[in-house]
Amino acid sequence: MDFSLINPKQSSPLDLSRKVKLISSKPNLQELALNFSDINYGLVDCKVLATPNLSLMFGNIQLQPNIKLKSETPDNRVNFPFLLEGEIASRFYSYPQKQLLTANSHNAIHLTRTAGEHQLPLGKVKTFHISLSSDYFFDTFSSEDKVTETLKNSIDIQRPEVASTRPGHLNAEMKGIISSICNNPFEGDMKKMYLEIKTLELISLQMFQLGNINQRGVERNRNHQDLAYAVRSFLESDITATWTLVELAKKFATNIQTLKTSFKAAFDTGIFAYYQQLRMDHALTMLRDQNNSIVEVTEWLGYSHQNHFSAAFKKYYGYPPSEALKR
Repeated sequence: MDFSLINPKQSSPLDLSRKVKLISSKPNLQELALNFSDINYGLVDCKVLATPNLSLMFGNIQLQPNIKLKSETPDNRVNFPFLLEGEIASRFYSYPQKQLLTANSHNAIHLTRTAGEHQLPLGKVKTFHISLSSDYFFDTFSSEDKVTETLKNSIDIQRPEVASTRPGHLNAEMKGIISSICNNPFEGDMKKMYLEIKTLELISLQMFQLGNINQRGVERNRNHQDLAYAVRSFLESDITATWTLVELAKKFATNIQTLKTSFKAAFDTGIFAYYQQLRMDHALTMLRDQNNSIVEVTEWLGYSHQNHFSAAFKKYYGYPPSEALKR
């Protein structure tokens, strides 16, 4: 997949292919970096890993408000976008429906030799993108669920297709696999093997979740969906607060059961599980990327004691916060 930037003031897109630098090239595995920064366009800071069967791109993209990202798919591919932060609205020339991904969501789409334009409504995204050749996907995944069957049928008749009209929720298990892929500890053939195994594991979880979403039906009660998104926005507005279901239900003028079922239907996770994910994700960022101390994070998140925060952190990530400081 090739990338360029579209500026409405310029007659032609800015090709980013010349900005790609080779980090390492080993048998059946290439590592590349796409680094670009321009005050008139924005910033692209991504890493690319490619094997004969798949390619991955992950990192940060931050564009100026009037700039679009253009992608070109020269062959038939099945793409699996995972959005960790921000929002991205995509329009592919060969597929009529506009695709929208928000933070902590994912989907899959089969594309047939096409280009697409992508807008970042919030300016910045943190993305993790998998691309498989159509033949590799067709031969690797069996049609045991409706989502995989739909994608394989679209490959068979050479037609673009989105796996689900409703994106899935990027849960903690999926985020853990993404983190493992980005921090692959191996070298040589083991690195390629680990990369492909974890990628297939992630896609399998994704297909399973999207299949469950489709089985429950795409059409939801609009009032319940609006309620779920309003609650999510409210939780994201202050991750230091503590709320009970009774308090949330009262605030949104509903009952506890409607609150729980609406949120679960919209995001495939519980309210408190989602809120804990928000808090732990932010705690990890404060420790690893912002160099805050464990004491500072404990106080900021409102834990009464450092041990309580450490226990919650370890339960969520599988290692203590002191390890996050070293990573």
